[in-house]
Amino acid sequence: MKMIQKLPSFMGEVDVIKSIQLLPGIQSGGEGSSGLYVRGGGPDENLMVLDEAPVYNASHMLGFFSVFNSDAIKDIQVYKGGIPAEYGGKISSVIDIRMNDGNSQQFNVTGGIGNISSRLTVQGPVIKDKWSYILSGRRTYANLIGKIAGIEQLKNNSLYFYDLNGKTNIQLGKKDRIYLSAYTGDDYFSFGESMYMRWGNITGTLRWSHVFGEKLFSNTSLIYSNYDYNLVVPENTSSQFD
Repeated sequence: MKMIQKLPSFMGEVDVIKSIQLLPGIQSGGEGSSGLYVRGGGPDENLMVLDEAPVYNASHMLGFFSVFNSDAIKDIQVYKGGIPAEYGGKISSVIDIRMNDGNSQQFNVTGGIGNISSRLTVQGPVIKDKWSYILSGRRTYANLIGKIAGIEQLKNNSLYFYDLNGKTNIQLGKKDRIYLSAYTGDDYFSFGESMYMRWGNITGTLRWSHVFGEKLFSNTSLIYSNYDYNLVVPENTSSQFD
């Protein structure tokens, strides 16, 4: 992540997926697309996981940005071949993204204001060295600025997205640790009163790590992932889909 944050970014937004497209053997689907083509495979043949939970649609704003807020990400592993057996179901690549565990030493607040979005991250200890948390959010506001500026095309239209990440980890003695992480993000698009669209992801992971001895440990996880898509067209214009 430290290397990715130093790379040039589009309109001030550090994007994990756009940075991965710079690696050998990985190509983008063109401008305005967050799809990845890994060694000839299609975008639907890639598996993206956030703290073990699969993310079914990793794009915002019709493909210009990804759903992964760089302020909440700790580590990224990209497998272009020799995919471990634990990642089943995809044949092209695996992108394993892990969220920050939170600062267990001191309270910390970071944020930024960009051209089209702002972000804020809060992290710190609940119990020093034993229980920490991180909360991170991001939201675009280009449509609000356009309306304030009096742009006629944006007065009755709307297009924005938001991301919310949260994670906490608790150390229970010397051999047990519990992690709880969650993500939610949505895109909203409305064209006057003639059409309304909303799509987004919700993921959640509860993991218990236990150390039996010097050579044996276990990770037990409960994972939830959901992708929701809604398209509404008023009946006086056309049929309605949900």
